[in-house]
Amino acid sequence: MSMRSRVRRFLVGSDLGPTSRPRSPQATTLHLLLAAGASLLTASSALAAEPALAKADLDFFESKVRPVLSEHCYKCHSHTADKIKAGLLLDSRDALLHGGNSGPAVIPGKPDESLLIQAIRYTDEDLQMPPEDHGGKLTDRQIADLTEWVRRGAPDPRVPLSTAGGKSYGGVGRKHWAFQPVQKPAVPAVKNTAWVQSPVDAFVLARLETAGLTPNPLADKRTLIRRVTFDLTGLPPTEAEIQRFLADTSPEAFAKVVDRLLDSPAYGERMARHWMDVARYSDTKGDPPRRDDPRFPHAWTYRDYLIKSFNTDKPYNRFITEQLAADRVVAEAAAKAKAAKQEIPDDQSILAALGFLRLGNQHDGRRNDIIDDRIDVTTKAFLGLTVSCARCHDHKFDPIPTKDYYSLYGVFANTTEPRLAMMEPALTARLPVTDDLTDYMAKGRELVQRGEELQKQFLEMRRARERDPQKRRELVRAEGVLQREITNLEMNHPGAPPRAHGVTDVPNPKDYPVLLRGEVGNTGEMVPRRFLEILSADPKNRPAWKKGSGRLELAQAIADPKNPLTARVLVNRIWQQHFGAGFVATPDDLGNMGGAPSHPELLDWLATRLIESGWSLKQLHRTMLLTSTYQQGSRADPARLAADPDNRLLWHSSLRRLDFEEVYDSLLAISGSLDRTLGGKPVTAASDEFGKRRALYFLIDRRNPPELLTQFDFPNPDTPTGRRFETTVPQQALFLMNSPLVVETARKLTHRPDFMALGDDTQRVTSLYLAIFQREPSAEETRLALGYVRANPSGTSLDAPPEPPAMKTAREKLREQRQAQRQALAGKLGAPDNRPVGSTIEHGGPVDAWTKLAHALFQTNEAMFVN
Repeated sequence: MSMRSRVRRFLVGSDLGPTSRPRSPQATTLHLLLAAGASLLTASSALAAEPALAKADLDFFESKVRPVLSEHCYKCHSHTADKIKAGLLLDSRDALLHGGNSGPAVIPGKPDESLLIQAIRYTDEDLQMPPEDHGGKLTDRQIADLTEWVRRGAPDPRVPLSTAGGKSYGGVGRKHWAFQPVQKPAVPAVKNTAWVQSPVDAFVLARLETAGLTPNPLADKRTLIRRVTFDLTGLPPTEAEIQRFLADTSPEAFAKVVDRLLDSPAYGERMARHWMDVARYSDTKGDPPRRDDPRFPHAWTYRDYLIKSFNTDKPYNRFITEQLAADRVVAEAAAKAKAAKQEIPDDQSILAALGFLRLGNQHDGRRNDIIDDRIDVTTKAFLGLTVSCARCHDHKFDPIPTKDYYSLYGVFANTTEPRLAMMEPALTARLPVTDDLTDYMAKGRELVQRGEELQKQFLEMRRARERDPQKRRELVRAEGVLQREITNLEMNHPGAPPRAHGVTDVPNPKDYPVLLRGEVGNTGEMVPRRFLEILSADPKNRPAWKKGSGRLELAQAIADPKNPLTARVLVNRIWQQHFGAGFVATPDDLGNMGGAPSHPELLDWLATRLIESGWSLKQLHRTMLLTSTYQQGSRADPARLAADPDNRLLWHSSLRRLDFEEVYDSLLAISGSLDRTLGGKPVTAASDEFGKRRALYFLIDRRNPPELLTQFDFPNPDTPTGRRFETTVPQQALFLMNSPLVVETARKLTHRPDFMALGDDTQRVTSLYLAIFQREPSAEETRLALGYVRANPSGTSLDAPPEPPAMKTAREKLREQRQAQRQALAGKLGAPDNRPVGSTIEHGGPVDAWTKLAHALFQTNEAMFVN
């Protein structure tokens, strides 16, 4: 192949299809440099083995080469560029050597054969770099310097920005590591074999030994059981559970604890809350269509579906399929039963899984925005990709063209949903006839008839072309009232059956065109419904989806074991749950803009194990937890901290701050106030159930979430959130200091019969430490606690001085009466409960010294962190 032909092929790369027109010289030149570094991030462990650069070569690079690249090339061809076309990056040696789609950009020692040198010499009109609109040709001195640099062998001290250790996990664009097939790597050999409990430890220790670091010894048993109990259940361990673990000296003692926690119903609740963040769960619509009620009356059935799925260890591939196409799964099961002349299954509870698609913001009924939301949550949750960024133009960083976006758009555009809440599918095919059900059905028919009459009046107005604004306002108001009454019936009537917020396929599905620049009236090429090109086994022959909307085929493509992203994304999420940070720090984006994996081989090893285990999440938890890596202590020393300040190499266990749900649930569990009933309808943070149910069951109002939740970094329910932000603001401390919930929890803890029966003050201090910190106090802590209690006016008595009753003024009584009336009216109208959080908790008056001590301990860092 001639040099000119090679250059042509190099310039064209994979971005030009058979119908593309030739590029301009400027665009061609730019494309050369983009294509040449399609694998700029190629990071090899061999790099570390290369000899150090000679001082003369290093000085030459820093004085002659780096300034030219930085000034003239990095704007378009580095990680700081707005868009890296065709993948050329010039900010590392590996990128230059690996090159692009047709060969390396630089051949060390051979400047005349190096495409980069050909470009900067301007000897070919189709190969000129930098282009005229980016500064034009370099000076003769600069060209000579770069030529001399290549002649010397292109000595380069720069390392790839995505270096991850071990084998190469570099590449950008199509060669990005996350788009490559998952392959199970060999377990590395290590020196300190005594520390290794599982292959996971071998991968971690290999990186540590390479870096000259040593891991921490294992944590003590009390620390370990507290850590794992919070991680798996979101609750603290009881003293009885701790004592059983301490007494068990068998090698399988910790494995027994893990198995017990995985079998606990609280495990499903904890995992459900994690997934609800990703699924942008809310009990309200945010911006409902005009005249629609803002509430999702049956959103809670999706939350309960999640709890059950995690507790029963539903295979993750099945979990994916049900959330995208449960209606198709149920329909196929019914068809098979009918064909076999068997009774159609009565249980349709998996239909609740479709809440994954339905429970997003309704965007004032704007169809395109609702579809975009469903594309966004589907691709972020399961694939770790930001596909919605390709709505108006090709994705700027990942190989996702706009055509792929509108292929998925067609899937969800062919999906419809019931018009009224009472038309949503029930979770049971055949409902037992009861008086409550009969009454509910009668009232439902009445509301439907009223709705039909209103629609007739709207239609008559349009036909008659009436322009009576007063009549129209009355009809609109009547329809709004009707929608609220329907939702109230669904939420409050004892005969209302649990329903799913479901979706179904339209009767006659069709393909949709690309909307150029995302504009509704600016249509482009028609595209078939099919999977993303970059994730397809045969990108040139992707099958079009013709059965219904294509949701089932989409789910199957995502859950395909050959999909390089699905298993990696889930493993990364679970690893983050247990270690504070995932292998990739951006759990919702494993694309080119996401971080490089800290332990790429371990990520792939776990991903293959997940698939081999039948997509079992519980087995994945066991694999991660039954390791020295998870069980090591958290102590940090200055030397290792300086070498790895962010603990990316996992040489110690990282401290983790409890999220709000864990803090709240712990208060209830420690005081014995927690109602452990599984599932059920949501409760508001101002209801009588506040202070009894787990925070998981709070009603989440998308427009107006409880202020208490947002103060503690609760995620925005409008967008998928794989990792919560962590802030430290005064409101968090003020809640712990002043909330009646916290104060009364402390009172309950110190007024339990078993606490009051303790005759020794030292035993009481120990009891509080065991309950709140799950450990015994030190001698110094006991001395300080006793000194604090005895210094209080009431001394060590458990009875506080009585407080004179406060007399309410007539104005205060009137204010309370009006507030109660407004709240009753709001309930009838379906408005959110805007009473202050915990307003139903009555303050018990003055507190004694022991309650003050317990209250103070609840506010400590130790109570707020997992060690």
